[in-house]
Amino acid sequence: MKKILFFLTLATFLAIGAKAQPLNRATPEANLKSAKEAEADGNPYAALDLYEKYMAENKNDKQTAAKVAKLNLELRDYEKAEKGFGRLVNRDRKLEFTELKYWLALSMKYNGKYGDAVDMFNQYIADGADDALKMAAKREIAGCELAKKMKQPDNLMVGNLGKTANNPQTDGSPSYNGGDLYFTSIRSKEVVILNGKEGDWHSKIYTTSKSGTEYGEPKALGTQINREGWHQGNVSVAADGKTMYFTRVELSEKGQDIGTSKIFISKKEAEGWGGANEAGGVNGDFIAKHPCEGELFGEKVLFFVANMPGGKGGFDIYYATKKSENTFGLPINLGSVVNTAGDEASPFYQDGKLWFSSNGRPTIGGYDVFETQWNGSVWSEPKIMPMGINTSLDDLHYTCSPDGYTGFIQSNRPGPNNLKSKTCCDDIYAWEIERIKVDLLAKTFRYKRKGEKENQPLKGTVVTMLDVTEKKATNVDEKTNIAANDFSFTLLPERSYMAIANAEGYKPDTLVFNTLGVKKSVSMEKKLTLHLIKREPEYDTLRINEPIRLDNILYDYNKADIRPDAEPDLQGVVDLMKKYPDMKIELSSHTDARGNDSYNEDLSQRRANSAVAWIVSKGVTADRILAKGYGEKQLLNKCTNGVECTEEEHQLNRRTEFKITAGPTSIIIEKVEKREKKPAGGN
Repeated sequence: MKKILFFLTLATFLAIGAKAQPLNRATPEANLKSAKEAEADGNPYAALDLYEKYMAENKNDKQTAAKVAKLNLELRDYEKAEKGFGRLVNRDRKLEFTELKYWLALSMKYNGKYGDAVDMFNQYIADGADDALKMAAKREIAGCELAKKMKQPDNLMVGNLGKTANNPQTDGSPSYNGGDLYFTSIRSKEVVILNGKEGDWHSKIYTTSKSGTEYGEPKALGTQINREGWHQGNVSVAADGKTMYFTRVELSEKGQDIGTSKIFISKKEAEGWGGANEAGGVNGDFIAKHPCEGELFGEKVLFFVANMPGGKGGFDIYYATKKSENTFGLPINLGSVVNTAGDEASPFYQDGKLWFSSNGRPTIGGYDVFETQWNGSVWSEPKIMPMGINTSLDDLHYTCSPDGYTGFIQSNRPGPNNLKSKTCCDDIYAWEIERIKVDLLAKTFRYKRKGEKENQPLKGTVVTMLDVTEKKATNVDEKTNIAANDFSFTLLPERSYMAIANAEGYKPDTLVFNTLGVKKSVSMEKKLTLHLIKREPEYDTLRINEPIRLDNILYDYNKADIRPDAEPDLQGVVDLMKKYPDMKIELSSHTDARGNDSYNEDLSQRRANSAVAWIVSKGVTADRILAKGYGEKQLLNKCTNGVECTEEEHQLNRRTEFKITAGPTSIIIEKVEKREKKPAGGN
C-alpha cells in the first residue's frame, strides 16, 4: 500500500499504462509472463489487465486470483477487491487463504460495510498467523466501531469541485488564498505511461478561481514553479499570501518509488510568483513532503512530513523554526501524542490548531483527518473529525478558512470523473458548515380588555433586542413597526437574548430567552404583551352659568332624534343631576350659520327638546331642565352668513351644551377623554 500512497498528494498513485501488445492474440501463458514483467516494471494497471486476461481462461488458478485481488486493493478498486478476496475466502475449504481474511475485511471497511468488516477482522484475529496484522486488525475494529456511532452533522455540506477543476487523474493538496485555489495535478484524461512516454506527463501546480458557483479551468503556474522534468506537488500558500511552499519530486529509475523529494519556497512578486529556492534545513537523505507554515512559541515554523530515521513510524510530522528567508532550524518530531507507528500526512495549521491525516490510529476509513490543539507547551490528544470530512476511504489535505466555516479536502470518495474505478483517484472537495441562524419573529399585543376573548395586536411598538450572554448586555437591534405588530430579527446560536417592547401609554414587556443547543437554522416566534398604564383620574370644576359642551351629541341631517352614540354623554348629565338633586340646568342646542335663521332656531329647539326628553326618561324631573334652542345666535367664530369657512370651523358652532342655573355654584367632575366623531352634516 505504501508504494501506492507514496509521494505527492497530487496523486496517491500515478496511473501507469500497459505495454502495447501484438495484433495476434497472446496465449494465456504469454499474458501471465507479460503481467509479471509489467508488475516488476511498476506498471500495475498493465499488470492487472494482463492478469485478468490470463484468468479469463484459467479460472481455477487461485494464486493468481489472489494476486488480482491484491492489485485491485492497491489500485483502490475496493468493490472488485472485496469480490476477489471473498470468492477465495468463502470457498477456502483447505484453509489456503486464511491470511486473505485481513485484506477482505479491509476491503469491506473501505466499502463502508463496518459490521461485516468487524466480523471478518475477528475471524482473522482468531485464525490468522501474522501478529502485526492481528494488531492492525484490532485497531481497524476500533475504527469500525467508531464509524458505527458517527454521522455527518446536519449543517455540514461537502461537494466535489466538479469536472472542470478536477480531472480523471488525482487532484490534490488544495490551498486557498486571496480568492485563488492552488492544487497539484497531472491534467490527463488517459492512463499515463511513465516509462518511455513522450511529452510532458509530470505533475504541476495549478490555480483556479471561482466564477459564480463553479471553479473555472485551471491554469498551470510558470516554469519558475513547475520545473521541467520534475513532479511538483504538495502546494501550500502561507496565510499572508506572499509565500508558497511545495515539493519537487524525482522518481526512481523504474518509476516505482520516489527517488528524491525536497521542499521549495517561492515568494510572490509584483508580476507573480518568483523563482523557487530549496528550503534550507528541512531537506536531506529522506523524503520531505507536505509543507505548511505555522507558529509555535511565538515564532514562525514550518510543519512538514518526513521519514527521517528515528521517527515514530513510517512518515511523521516535524516542525522546524524559521531562521531566515529560506532557512529553517533543526527539524523536531512532534512526538508520540501526534505521530504513530503508522503514517501521518498533510498537516495544516491555523490559530493554535493543527489538522493532519493519519492511518496509524483507529479510523473510519484509510487516512482520516484529526485535530489537535496547542496550549503553549503540549499538543492535545488528537480527535477525529466528523463524518463527511472523513469517509470510509482516504481523506487528506484538510484546510480551513479563518472563520472555520469553509475549506477543502482531498479524497478518493466516489466522484464524477474517475480514471478507472469510482474510488481509484483523488478529487478536491469543498466543505462548508452552514452558518446557523435563528430567524426570530417577535409579535406585540396589548392585554385583553373587558369583553375581549384574547389579547389584541398592538401596532406602533418599539422592540429592542439585547444580547445578554455576557455580564454586560449589548444592543443587537431596535425596530419600530407603525403598520403592524410583527418584528423580524436574525440571531446567533448559543447566545442569550432579551427582547423589550415599548409603546406609549403601555407598560414595557420584557422577554428573556436563549438559542442554546440550536444545531441548524431555525425559525421561532415570541410574543410580548403590554398592559395599558392606569392613570390617576383628572377632574374639572364646573361653575354656575358656565357652558359645558357635550362633544358627542350629534344628530342626523335635518333630524332631532337622539342617536345611540349620543347616549353616553347624556347619561353623564343624568348622573350629575342625580348626584346633585338641587341642581337645575339649561340644556341648549346650536347650529351653524348656514341655512334659514328661523329654520335653524326651530331645528335647534327640537334637538334640545329631544335631549331633555331623553334625560327625563331616565328619572330626572322635567322642572329641573330648561330646553333652549339658540339656532345660529351664539356663534363661536366669524362664520356668519356670507362668510366662507371650512367644515371644521362650521362644526365648532354646531354643538350641544348645558350650564348650571340653580343649586351648587360649582361642581367637580372627572375628566373624560374626548371621542372623535365626524360631523353628521350641516345645521
